[in-house]
Amino acid sequence: MKKVISSLLCIAAFASFSNAQTCQLNKNHHAVDLSSKEMRASNLRSDTIDVLNYTINLNITDFTNATIAGNTQVKFTPKQNGITVLNLDLLELIIDSIELNSNNLTYTYNDTLLAVNLGTTLNVNDTSIVTVYYHGSPQGDASNWGGFDFASGYAYNLGVGFAANPHVYGRVWFPCFDNFVERSTYEFNIITNAGKTSYCNGYLAHDTTDGSGNRTRKWIMNEQITTYLASVAVAAYTQVNQVYNGINGPVPIVLAALPADTTNFKNSFVNLNNALSTFENRFGPYMWNRVGYCLVPFNSGAMEHATNIAYPKATANGTLQYQTLYAHELSHHWFGDLATCRTAEDMWLNEGWARYCEYIFTEGLSGYPAYLNSVRTTHEANLQFNIVKEGNLTLSNIPHEYTYGDHVYDKGADVAHTMRGYMGDSLFFHSVKTYLSQHNYTDVSSNDFLNSLTAASGLDMSDFFNDWVNNPGWCHFSIDSFTVVPQTGNYQVTVSLKQKLTSAPNYYQNVPLNITFKDATFNEFTSQVVMSGQFGTYTITVPFNPAFVAVNMDEKISHAVAPFYKVIKTAGTHNFTNAKMNLIVNSISDSAFVRIEHNYTAPDSIKAWYQPYRLSPNHYWKVDGILPATFKAKATISYDGRTTGFSGNLWLDNLLITGFEDSLVLMHRKNAADDWTVYPYYTRNYQGSNNDKRGQMVIDTLELGEYVLAMQDATSVGINTISTNNSNSISVYPNPAKNEIKVDLKVWQLMETMLVLIALWIYVANCF
Repeated sequence: MKKVISSLLCIAAFASFSNAQTCQLNKNHHAVDLSSKEMRASNLRSDTIDVLNYTINLNITDFTNATIAGNTQVKFTPKQNGITVLNLDLLELIIDSIELNSNNLTYTYNDTLLAVNLGTTLNVNDTSIVTVYYHGSPQGDASNWGGFDFASGYAYNLGVGFAANPHVYGRVWFPCFDNFVERSTYEFNIITNAGKTSYCNGYLAHDTTDGSGNRTRKWIMNEQITTYLASVAVAAYTQVNQVYNGINGPVPIVLAALPADTTNFKNSFVNLNNALSTFENRFGPYMWNRVGYCLVPFNSGAMEHATNIAYPKATANGTLQYQTLYAHELSHHWFGDLATCRTAEDMWLNEGWARYCEYIFTEGLSGYPAYLNSVRTTHEANLQFNIVKEGNLTLSNIPHEYTYGDHVYDKGADVAHTMRGYMGDSLFFHSVKTYLSQHNYTDVSSNDFLNSLTAASGLDMSDFFNDWVNNPGWCHFSIDSFTVVPQTGNYQVTVSLKQKLTSAPNYYQNVPLNITFKDATFNEFTSQVVMSGQFGTYTITVPFNPAFVAVNMDEKISHAVAPFYKVIKTAGTHNFTNAKMNLIVNSISDSAFVRIEHNYTAPDSIKAWYQPYRLSPNHYWKVDGILPATFKAKATISYDGRTTGFSGNLWLDNLLITGFEDSLVLMHRKNAADDWTVYPYYTRNYQGSNNDKRGQMVIDTLELGEYVLAMQDATSVGINTISTNNSNSISVYPNPAKNEIKVDLKVWQLMETMLVLIALWIYVANCF
């Protein structure tokens, strides 16, 4: 599913969409505690019994009372001998009766777990059908995202519940093994009336209307799916038919909407075929019998029901504004529907990759630069907000409350992009395609993914998964220094790299990094190195004398840097939005190459112990490039220590600014060999008062180098304690003495005392 938060002026129009999901379901049902042992162990049920098919026969005509009624036939076979009870998940519906071979069965039901006494003992290879007759008002979810809803003439389900445990949510409308691993085929027989019709998974096998106006449609799903992917949608739908010519032949496309919505629906989906061809080329053939979307009236996301996606009608508004949303849901037919995460803790395998497929769709539609812009935007938000929102989480063991959070979606997509950078395009797409073909219609874990990629590519992906998937935080790479030695026709450039960590426990291993060199006329040369640990030194033969050297300038690795670069040819304002710095160029006579990095890691410490400043603990800027002599520019950076939301510059400086802003300074150094000093050419502008933690630093004369915010803080000064127990420092004689003693103070100690006094004088001068 795709999550979206929006502000609506009315139910028909969206003001904005983002990637945090919350659905408006008009339910008043109370929340149900689904954390029982039976629910937590629901995956284990699939080790003892295999559900082969669900036949769901429902009457969905009571829109006044918002109820459903009918039965579900559960066809199953034991995986072990001695089965006497069938445990099914069903949430707060009323049981009418239960049958096996026309015999009524006894049962117990606590509104969450239905235990059916089979009245006989079943063994391996026995096949039986239990029919559960039931009715009632199906549940929404306590989070308001998920479940079943009757609203505005529609009835439809969303297959998950954000607050439910487990998150799979088939149990709100049919009895089932509600987990991520049980896969079954389906048959749906849905009765509607009053001009309404039904859409479910699979293909339409039968459609009849009786003399009372009751319409029954039979849908058959021959591909095995999990319970959360089963779907029904009922409304006064009409159908738009299209065809996609896929790798395995023609694929029907069914778009279901109210008649008044079909024109906008088609106009918003004009690039659907492009999405299909892009995903097939990248990830393998579409493996389902049709593509289907049903418009439904909820405003906070979509749900990837296999072949019958529940899609918010307000986004099918005739524009292309939300087309990455339908691409996201479509991509689940590779990531999530085809290969499904085995547990919710590995949800990044579904949602992180579907988020990444939005970038792949954008690349197929508009090219690689557009893809990279999408990556940059998400990556910068990851670095700034993910940890403060959700804590420092790993992708492979996400807590229940963050199953559908930003780590899963956005960092998951970042890691997929980084995997592409690690492996290179050919190996990456080949290996992912192989993984999907080997695991179609099955459940998978992160470890399965690791093993499949390693086997398909011939690369050991263990370090990648250990560093990026199984551990939290980020790595950070920077150039510590470089030296150039001319050779005949070439130059030997020795580059020293440094790795830092941002909330990560260990230095990353075997990271492929591209080092880019430019000469004074912007000619470019790139070479790849592989780095492990904190430091690395590499000697590279370059065909010119480099004036500029950068690591990961192509941004193939998503480390703790948000960069941006451009060639500037004109005076005026040039925004480096992703790096959170803006330039105002006052003078330029030739092209300038400017690269600005916003580094989300701790800067190197101040070397001079007597400086009374506390540096920002979590970010700094680097301005690098090739500038003509006439280049003159100002720059602006914002500071913001507020913690009231998750946009703009919030949270950047909450750890730094602990007092009044008049103690805030801007410091600068030329490079890693230099020391931080207060920059002489800047102006601090408050945006409000001097204690609201927000404002702006205007760099009046921009120079290359690194910039960091700091607070003047006397506790940051360190003065070495003078030793008082050094027996060689003082001589006292005679010993013993009678009338007088003599004391000799060593000259070096006098010098040490003088140095301390000088340091204290410098400290006082800096403070005042």
